[in-house]
Amino acid sequence: MKKIPFFLFLASFFLMVACENHIEADCSQTSVNRKAFAYLKEWYLWYEYLPAINPSDYESLDKMIAAVKYREGETLIDRFSYAVKKEEHDNYYAGKRYGMGMSMQRDENNEIFITLVYPESPAGVAGLKRGQKLLAMNGVTVEELDENGKYNKEHRNDEDFEEKTDWNNVYNAENKGEAVVFKVLEEGTELETTVVLDDYIGKSVLAYKVLENDGVKTGYIHFKSFINSSEKELNEVFAHFKEEKVERLVLDLRYNGGGLVKIARQLVNLVAGDKGKGDEIIKLIYNNKHSEQNYSYKGEVLKNSLSGIEKVAVIVSSGTASASEMVINSLTPYAEVTLIGETTYGKPVGMNAKDICDQTIVPITFKYANSQDYGDFFLGMEADCAASDDIKHDFGDEREEELAVALYYLSYGKCPQEAEVKSLAKRKTLEERIPLQLKGMGKIDYTF
Repeated sequence: MKKIPFFLFLASFFLMVACENHIEADCSQTSVNRKAFAYLKEWYLWYEYLPAINPSDYESLDKMIAAVKYREGETLIDRFSYAVKKEEHDNYYAGKRYGMGMSMQRDENNEIFITLVYPESPAGVAGLKRGQKLLAMNGVTVEELDENGKYNKEHRNDEDFEEKTDWNNVYNAENKGEAVVFKVLEEGTELETTVVLDDYIGKSVLAYKVLENDGVKTGYIHFKSFINSSEKELNEVFAHFKEEKVERLVLDLRYNGGGLVKIARQLVNLVAGDKGKGDEIIKLIYNNKHSEQNYSYKGEVLKNSLSGIEKVAVIVSSGTASASEMVINSLTPYAEVTLIGETTYGKPVGMNAKDICDQTIVPITFKYANSQDYGDFFLGMEADCAASDDIKHDFGDEREEELAVALYYLSYGKCPQEAEVKSLAKRKTLEERIPLQLKGMGKIDYTF
């Protein structure tokens, strides 16, 4: 019987053999490190370059992995392998989150805008959305929070120091049920609402709609992550697109750091439809110790697959990685795929995770290619039209810069003049793109 392995990029429940299902008795850090290093020697894509180390020399699994990642001279090639607590790993792929369900970022004028809100999260329920400018939290203005933060840092060691309200103490992120009052500015109108910290499920589809672009029905979807719940969400969106008979597509992956290969395969099939039917749309290649695990996913027509899609514009950034890049790479043989934004992260490799006691090791174990055997883009995929992440407009708003450029290209087959000029601009680093970090608020899940 033909085996169909279950693959993923950031994490998976991959078991080497059935006998390893039982819980190991020794869960000391030394034992965990040794088991993890043994796994690397078997499955790591670059296993032959692993340095000779003593796993017991490292106080954490994270530090051991950092020490053995593959390099070429001074250049770190493996920017991806990592370790995490098993509970955190499991929760991520189940969509389980805690906090507000939003992120914020400063613009070039140091003003703070909401950049992302998960639907049905505490922030979403409170009515917050991308593009709103933050004015105050719990009655303290952004300017006061900044100034108080500087004061607290400078005077913390003073004998008579009294801490002022700053970003670190304006609310208690550890207090489930904590109410945080937001004052925001939207389209010139001040609004006030309350966000209550709580558990929530992080959706993978943050926005979708059908746009009339130059008389052509164009589907738009902002897709955030490739997790277990994505399958149902994608089916619902593409059923709507199919019913509306969309002819072109804008796929927004600007914040998507990757996830499950099975969801990448689904998305490729939903877009490519019968064009990829029977082809080896995704090829996974393991190290020479485990070439028997090499596998090709065949293209197929799904219930909600689109037909006749000739043009796809993909909004990308330096945070677009892994399964997102796999989708782009695998779609290229079947449609005119145009990238809008910035150069992508560059991760043409994937991972198989292994649970060891209460920890999970997530190393690079395979590389991948499309039906034309291409998959070498460690430096990322360059954007065809340069555009900035316009945090002052919501996803799907045709005034938002990257969407506007995407729609222009789909209509005219070329970049707007200003997008061509911007292509010479300096690429933002991943660190610059990570939003304002506050407890209970979170990054945009750059976990690849």
